[in-house]
Amino acid sequence: MSRNFLSQILAQKREIVAQLRRDSSVNRLRDHALETRRTAAPHRLLQALKSESPRLKIIAEFKRRSPSAGTIRGNLSADEVARSYERGGACAISVLTDEAHFGGSIADLRIVRSVTNLPTLRKDFVVDPIQIYEAAVAGADAVLLIVAALSDGLLCELRQVTEDQLGLDALIEVHTSDELRRALNAGANIIGVNNRNLQTFQVSLETSERLIAEAPHDKIMISESGLQNAQSLRRLHELGFNGFLIGETLMRASDAEKALRDLIGSAHFQPAGIAISADRIRPQQDAAAAGKMRALPIQIKICGITNARDAKACIDFGAQMIGLNFYPQSARYIQPEVARQIVQTLPTNTRAVGVFVDGNADAIRKTANIAGLRCIQLHGKFSPDITRELASEFHVIRAFATHTHFRPEDVSLFPNCDALIDAHHPDLRGGTGQTCNWQDARAALAFARFLILSGGLNARNVGRAIKAVAPHAVDVCSGVETAPGVKDHRAIQHFVAAVRRAQRPPDASSRA
Repeated sequence: MSRNFLSQILAQKREIVAQLRRDSSVNRLRDHALETRRTAAPHRLLQALKSESPRLKIIAEFKRRSPSAGTIRGNLSADEVARSYERGGACAISVLTDEAHFGGSIADLRIVRSVTNLPTLRKDFVVDPIQIYEAAVAGADAVLLIVAALSDGLLCELRQVTEDQLGLDALIEVHTSDELRRALNAGANIIGVNNRNLQTFQVSLETSERLIAEAPHDKIMISESGLQNAQSLRRLHELGFNGFLIGETLMRASDAEKALRDLIGSAHFQPAGIAISADRIRPQQDAAAAGKMRALPIQIKICGITNARDAKACIDFGAQMIGLNFYPQSARYIQPEVARQIVQTLPTNTRAVGVFVDGNADAIRKTANIAGLRCIQLHGKFSPDITRELASEFHVIRAFATHTHFRPEDVSLFPNCDALIDAHHPDLRGGTGQTCNWQDARAALAFARFLILSGGLNARNVGRAIKAVAPHAVDVCSGVETAPGVKDHRAIQHFVAAVRRAQRPPDASSRA
């Protein structure tokens, strides 16, 4: 591999940009970009990466080939891969749009934008504002800016066009301490540390380990390249990285969705109480700084939402998920069209969950699509086969009731689903006000990729429940209501506060 590859590709890119400028009016493209962005949500990538959700944040990348790896999987379509990434739990999708060296195009970006609501990143060798305008028109939420490819003046100009003029996000990529300094001087908010040297193509995770120690705490840090296993992600996350950009590992997987889920699950979802660095404990900091370490925050789901006002209160007070009930016999039943209106008001980092009882896959699919949902929760008689079918299109939460016939190991029959452990009531599905068997729920934790504790929770008992079960998330419904489907906003606030108080401190033995 040529040591001056970056110089060669930049020369080629400038020729392409010159042709683009000859073929297009810069002013017209800029105006089109501004009009496109006028009604678009700003800084969606930044919001997704700053989310308090404990889910590991992975920017999953679509690319057909690369100069270092050659053809990866050139026969895959952008829409197919994007859907797999979204189902697998990616927080954003990166799209290689360089054609000569990566086999991509701006058309791939448009396709990805059309099939997913995740933030999208245009990854290319950007050397001119016209490429940013082009990205905005195609639906991008962010663009990559490579410090090694730009002068200080051009880097500042491109960042300002990206973030200040268009409300996009700039992922500013660095490889050395000097490049990190230049990125900070340019006003970088999201910094990507590329473990691959673009001159030699050698990869070393030591690059990330070294530069994270030099980065300010208030910057969002992303590690890129050479990330192949959960152990590496866990180590870098503990050092302080907020997220990871992964391409080749996922593109080579025969099942990208499963590969992504496995990475997220094994790298991040540890039992509550196991401490990691929440405040980016850097190697050079003294032992006292380790006292800032805390357990992963437990996610909060508030179910039985029937109106936008209650949904907003849930989000404002700190819930990450809301539940919308499509069981016709429930007092909290909501029409799919009304649910859609609520879903459209939610921030991009909030998950709306459709709750279904029995029924067939086609009916569930139809209702979920009308409501604009990408996550469903299944109660009742759903076989592993039907659940697997639905999990190919949606993020699925499988509910289990702790009645006399419940076996914790049954959770393992549904490996492609999160597990929700609820109380049993012969006539009701959720919202019973009854607590489940916490001992059974704790036992089920060993078989669940992600466990949500439900059943009779409220601000008074949720702390004890968390201590007994150590779930990844808690689900509340009647415990924050004045009547079925009518939420008590003060009770929501108290419940969220009680969950946060229950976050267990790290074991003293884990401290430096």
